[in-house]
Amino acid sequence: MNRPARTAALAALALLATAGCSTTPAQARAHPTTAPATGPGSAAPVTPVAGGAAAWTGRFKDYGTPQWRRAWGVADQGAWGAADFSAVADPAAPGGGPALRVTYGAGSSANSCTDCPNPGGGQFYTDLNTLGLSALAQGPTLDLRYSVRFPTGRDWGKAGKLPGLYGGKIGEESGGNHGAGWSSRFMWRAAKGSPDNGEVYLYTPSNSGPTGYGVDEGLGDWHFQADDRWHTVEQLVNRSTGDISVWYDGRQVHAAKGTASGIGSIPFGGVLFSTFYGGHDTSWGPASTQQAYFADFSLSTGVQH
Repeated sequence: MNRPARTAALAALALLATAGCSTTPAQARAHPTTAPATGPGSAAPVTPVAGGAAAWTGRFKDYGTPQWRRAWGVADQGAWGAADFSAVADPAAPGGGPALRVTYGAGSSANSCTDCPNPGGGQFYTDLNTLGLSALAQGPTLDLRYSVRFPTGRDWGKAGKLPGLYGGKIGEESGGNHGAGWSSRFMWRAAKGSPDNGEVYLYTPSNSGPTGYGVDEGLGDWHFQADDRWHTVEQLVNRSTGDISVWYDGRQVHAAKGTASGIGSIPFGGVLFSTFYGGHDTSWGPASTQQAYFADFSLSTGVQH
């Protein structure tokens, strides 16, 4: 190999070695990583942890069967709303195979709503230890990535929850309970003149929002899109530092230092698949039945895009 060619080859290898994510050049062009947003709700940028291949992937083939439950490490407690979940064929779904369709009834809200006229959404937990991934549970960082599709014309209502990570004891990381657990679900929320603001709805043992529930982290730093197309959301939580970073379609949209305080000694539990309108009363829900679609879940010790 002549000197110019050898120099070019070494430069290419050096570029690959310093890449922060395990993507091809084409993927990097399609999903550029930019500086985090600095608008309201953002804090000082954090340095993300370089990732690699996913340590676990979750799809929806054979959804609801014992085989699927084992593949997801579904916990026996904390689940509700399975009647509003169904696997549907979608050749365009990332990861291949069926997507999970979630239905939200008109006026629906959380399972705790006692006067909601219709059910809507649902919730279940995965368990890393059940999956044989105790090293992930005990590690300092965990990254969750998945795809979501909202049909056009969506009625966003007042606000609603989307899947995120959790740690510690199930039942002590949501619903106003700040015990030996924590969670970092995504949420859409009407605010700042827009119905589709994104945020991380954060629970830790040491924080509480104005009403005693969760804390709005990064409200409005990005927007969910109701365009009937698949979009990727990703969050990286660092238990050691309390740092949280968020990417939307591969673009970093939020990064904050130390906001998830008090979770360093609480191991990662896994995925908290939680999605519903609310809130806990009919004022949160849509005026008509709505749907959303989910696909291609994965976990890693670092950034995946």
